Amino acid sequence: MRTFYVRPERDTGYGRGDGTSYENAWNGFKAVNWDALAGEPATLWVCGGPEGPAGFVTLHVEWSYLKGDDVQARPNTRRESPIAV
Repeated sequence: MRTFYVRPERDTGYGRGDGTSYENAWNGFKAVNWDALAGEPATLWVCGGPEGPAGFVTLHVEWSYLKGDDVQARPNTRRESPIAV
């Protein structure tokens, strides 16, 4: 399974900003390459940090965006933070 990362938006961004690691995370939700999540199953880690704002973020996921008839939400029985798509 492919793994991607998004961190709170900041002026300097994160490394390459391609979402492939924590160090190169996408710079906020506006920078997420949603097409990269389509196709094969992928996990998107929504990361925080001490420099980020406190509080909660509401994320609305539209499953219809993903291509393919076999795409479905899978329950996360481990109660972790990634979003499996």
